[in-house]
This record gives sequence, structure tokens and C-alpha cells, in this order.
Amino acid sequence: MATAAACASSLLAPPSASCAGPAASGALFPTSVPSLRAYPRLLLAFRGPAFTAPTRPRTGKAALPLKRDRTRSKRYLEIQKLRESKKEYDVPMAISLMKQVANTRFVESAEAHFRMNLDPKYNDQQLRATVNLPKGTGQTVKIAVLTQGEKIDEARAAGADIVGSDDLIEQIKGGFMEFDKLIASPDMMPKVASLGKILGPRGLMPNPKAGTVSPNITQAIDEFKKGKVEFRVDKTGIAHIPFGKVNFPEEDLIANFMAVVRSIERNKPSGAKGIYWKTAYVCSSMGPSIKLNIKEMLDYGADSSN
Repeated sequence: MATAAACASSLLAPPSASCAGPAASGALFPTSVPSLRAYPRLLLAFRGPAFTAPTRPRTGKAALPLKRDRTRSKRYLEIQKLRESKKEYDVPMAISLMKQVANTRFVESAEAHFRMNLDPKYNDQQLRATVNLPKGTGQTVKIAVLTQGEKIDEARAAGADIVGSDDLIEQIKGGFMEFDKLIASPDMMPKVASLGKILGPRGLMPNPKAGTVSPNITQAIDEFKKGKVEFRVDKTGIAHIPFGKVNFPEEDLIANFMAVVRSIERNKPSGAKGIYWKTAYVCSSMGPSIKLNIKEMLDYGADSSN
């Protein structure tokens, strides 16, 4: 009875010789064939391969090859031989290296990228200002002016490309955007407020902090024509600032770059805490980033200002 109970309890295990009886141990054809349920692996073999649902094609960033599978261009590999990715350079060496790696068929812009210890969601940690580049930007800036009365003639005499009042506002509402900067006199701001949804996303809305709202229209036009640049930190606390063209002499690029550094230092927000500068890089439009030594950069700025 005990043997029968043990054989009955092990239903999933294959039957042993003691449970099958004497006929199963020595007979060529067993009297009973065990069910496939006693062999789960064998049951899966009879069912065939597991069904897999078709996957959707990847789009966007998910469709990009992994970093280990990407192939680099010959230009990129040649540039990598000129610089060390983890090395921190001083300002003159970084500017010189930036000019060496800029070898495209067009004149690239020189760009500076600074990660600041700022959180722009707080009002006292927002950084937005302007800087006058002493050697210019190397670009032709098309300026439109919104004013009225006698200042219309003053703006035209100062070199404004487009000058208007209510007529220019109507043109902008109709989709006219053929200008790089929009300067407005203070008496026009109540009317310009209706253009906020159009100009705001494009970064063209006149603002006193950016120097594009000024009672002195002539001076504002002259500054932007000579190389005045507006900058601000984005939501991640990074400021992206162009400071010339790579075909500028190294001395001119250094002068423009240090003017940017001094402007950021001078406009430090009141809510900034701890270390103000996190990282600093320079690069050309199509070139790799070159990391700067922040201490040497600030010391170089102090020496050049003296």
C-alpha cells in the first residue's frame, strides 16, 4: 500500500521501474505509455518555437546606432589626433587649437559654452545680459526699429535696415520676419506687447535687459552693428555665446572671449551660491569642444583687465 501511494503522489515524474510493474522493466513494448504531461520539456518540443510578437521599427534617437557601433569620419579621426579629450587648456592654447581643427569649406563661428551653477527657475538665479565684443562678431546684422515721430528719421540716419511704426507691427503680424534684431522705443512697448506670441519663441521680443528697448535709438543701433551680443542661460544653466569667426586673428578672438567672461562675472545673479563656474568650453561650429581650465581662464581675465 505504501508503494502504491508513493507512485500515485509523483504524477509529474516519469514512472520508475518499481511503479510500472514487472512488465515494464523487461518487456519490449510497455503495457502503458506515460502522458506527455509527465515530460514538460518534451511537451514544449512538440509545440514548436515560442511565438514572439513583431517589434515596431525604432524612430528618433532610439534608431541611432550605439556608440560602440558608430563609424567616425576621416576628418573626425584626424582632429582627435590634435587634441586630448580630457585635458584642460589655457585660453591662448584653446583658441589656437580651435582654429586648427576648423577645416570646413565655410567660415565657422567661434562659440563659447559655459555651465554655470544656476537654476533659472528661480528669479534670483537668472542670467541674461549683453556684451560688446571689441572686435565684432564678423556677421552682418539686419536691424528693424519700431518707433514713431522724429525718431523714425533718426533711426534711418543711424543705419537701421527697417524702420516703421504701426505699419511694421501689422507686417510682423502677417508673418514678416526678415530681420535679426528688433529695437523699440519705450513709447512703442504697449503696442509691441501684442506681438509677444510671435516674437517671444524666436527670441526677438524687445527687452530692456537685452538692450533692445532704449530711448536712445541711435546708440542702440550703433552698438548692435558693431558687435553687441545678447546671452542668457538655458533651463539647464548653460550659456551658449558666439564670439567671432575662426578666421579672426587669435588676438581678436581672445579679446572677444575675455569680454564675454568679464560680462558673465560682472552680471552674476544675486542668488548664485557656491561655485559659480562649473565648466567652460570653446569650439567652432563644426568642430569638437575644447575644455578650458577655469582657474587659469579667470586669472587670465584678471591679468588682461589690469
